[in-house]
Amino acid sequence: MPDERKTDRYAVRRDPAGYTTFLIFTGEPAVVGGVPQSGLSEEDARHMASVLNAQSRRGDSSMRRSS
Repeated sequence: MPDERKTDRYAVRRDPAGYTTFLIFTGEPAVVGGVPQSGLSEEDARHMASVLNAQSRRGDSSMRRSS
């Protein structure tokens, strides 16, 4: 496993409406701009997880703020 994956905070799982990008530690859907990241296409959910994990590694939480 690449070292950066060991620090991932977000992952993807199937849900009834598609796929959800979720917080690994809580199991809750990621929320971006006040919108839960669920019911996405698999491609969109994986992209969102990748973006959020990269931002998390940099310490940037701006996308996750709701206001």
